[in-house]
Parts: sequence; structure tokens; C-alpha cells
Amino acid sequence: MDDESNLSYNELHDAFKILYDEYKKLGPKYNSLKKSQACLLFKKDILEKKTYIVVDDSNKMNQLKEENKVLKEKVDKLNTTLAKST
Repeated sequence: MDDESNLSYNELHDAFKILYDEYKKLGPKYNSLKKSQACLLFKKDILEKKTYIVVDDSNKMNQLKEENKVLKEKVDKLNTTLAKST
């Protein structure tokens, strides 16, 4: 075995303590990030629902525009017919 793998108990204990202290520091950060993620996912869901509403409204608007165009053509034909008959 090489010298690096022959660590004393105190060296292992110190290394473990350093790792444990780092773990204790990262725990609150992890919890905070988890809460942030949950909040962002909630906002994402709301935005997706709003997007579906906007797309649906846009589709309805396009249908109304098309219907308006057809009706305008009918009105124009009727006006032409009326003008010819008078």
C-alpha cells in the first residue's frame, strides 16, 4: 500500500468533519433551491395555461376574421344586386 492510503484515525476524522461541515452548509441551500424550483414549476404551469388560452383566443379570432370576410363578400354581392335592381 502507498502512503496516501495509510491515513491515521485523526486524519480520517478531520476529513470527515470537513465533509460533514460542508454537508451542513449545503443542506439549507438545497432546501432553498427545492422551494425555488417548486415555485418556478408552479409559475410555469400558470404560464402554460395562459398560453393555451391565448392560442385558443387567437384561433377564435382567426375564425371570426374568416367569417367576417365571408359576410363582407355577401354584403358586397347584395349591395351590387340591390344597385342593379334599382
